Amino acid sequence: MVRSDNKCTGRVVSLVAGIVLTICATVQAGSWTVSRKFPLGVPIVRIMPDPHRPWVYAIDRQDSYILFIDSTTGRVQKMLYVGKDPTDCDIDPTGNFLYVANSGPGTGLPGSWRIGVVTLSNQALVTSYVIPVVAENVTAGRAGILYYNAGFDLWNSGEAHAMDTTTGTDLGAFSVVKTRMVILSNKSRLFGQYTYTGNLGAMGDFDVSTNPVTLVDSLDYSPYPYGWDYDNYSLSGDDQYLAYGQILFNPTNFMNQIGTFQEQVYALNYDGSVAFGKTGIWNTTTFPIHGNASIITNMPFSTTIMNFDNQAGLLYAFNNTDYSLYVIEPSTANGIPLRWLQQYGLATNDAVETLDSDNDGYNNLQEWLLGSDPTNKSNPSVAFQLQWTAGSHLTVQATSPIRWYELQRTYNLVPASWQPISKLQGSGSNLMFDVTTDMHQQSKAFYRLCPKLY
Repeated sequence: MVRSDNKCTGRVVSLVAGIVLTICATVQAGSWTVSRKFPLGVPIVRIMPDPHRPWVYAIDRQDSYILFIDSTTGRVQKMLYVGKDPTDCDIDPTGNFLYVANSGPGTGLPGSWRIGVVTLSNQALVTSYVIPVVAENVTAGRAGILYYNAGFDLWNSGEAHAMDTTTGTDLGAFSVVKTRMVILSNKSRLFGQYTYTGNLGAMGDFDVSTNPVTLVDSLDYSPYPYGWDYDNYSLSGDDQYLAYGQILFNPTNFMNQIGTFQEQVYALNYDGSVAFGKTGIWNTTTFPIHGNASIITNMPFSTTIMNFDNQAGLLYAFNNTDYSLYVIEPSTANGIPLRWLQQYGLATNDAVETLDSDNDGYNNLQEWLLGSDPTNKSNPSVAFQLQWTAGSHLTVQATSPIRWYELQRTYNLVPASWQPISKLQGSGSNLMFDVTTDMHQQSKAFYRLCPKLY
């Protein structure tokens, strides 16, 4: 075994004509850590993880596409046009349909707007509902019912409507709601910011268990400062906490304000113990009296486009700087996701990082970085069999589709100055690197391979 000065661990596996192949990996520290990165290449405005399938749906408003992202590979597998200028989406309670709000002009009757309906079993547009006002935000209600509103569109005054999805019939407006709406998991209560007079806004709690929709609770001003232009409602997956503006509420009693944050909150985890803001990840279990929540760690980048996946226990967050979707989840000190440890029945404390659970010479941190099975002794020895093929090509065997592989080169090992020359995403089988140019330019070169999270 060798250790390089960049703290990568590696094993020399082959030495041919001055070529050295090693394996190394890097980590990131923190109790909530980036575990994966999905390059999308386009800006998105909404993220929707599928609770029943290994897919994440994202809205590319710029090009009017729904992106279908395979969460197992991190790749965009399909782009689907469902209407002009999509802005929001939601999955119906059966898990079979994705409703997409389109704020652009309709393609049917003159002056109409549409909500697209996509079947998730085959990812196809099956119909679209013609609606009387623009749809900026959409929320699936109980079976056969959908709610949408016109957002901050002044021409339509932010009307919120209910519709019957079995017939495509609009059931009429029930309030003026200008924000994104969230709904309890049993589809009985809907929350949104409604206008009660002029431009004065109030938090609204609407009973949507039956028709017609009725307002059952309200708070007459937006929290700190006054206004109605916040658009960051979020619910915990267990329905016990509602975040709006910079405050955490009891959703059944708006007067019960549990605590405040130093910034607006855009997502809550399942039990509401963790809140996600634009720049920070916050602990909601330690609110001081008349004080702000304590910060757990900083977000890896600033963003307001995020969604918590309650099934997997992780956050999807979009970085508008590099147009990539990141997975952020609870981890050990050096970045092993707790979810990964639980998958293999391992302990979820920091000490587990240095343990070699299957006695194969690799500790659990190395197994995670290599993308191998920490309970299968033969797994790492099967993977990463590096060899020369076709004269000037380097082959990597048994690559993981959730890892990237960076080939690095140096011309002198003392001192070594490694330079990345190529990076490929794993395929689940073999990868091949072409170093023909190097072999023509230099009589001697040393190579090493670094598996990376992204």
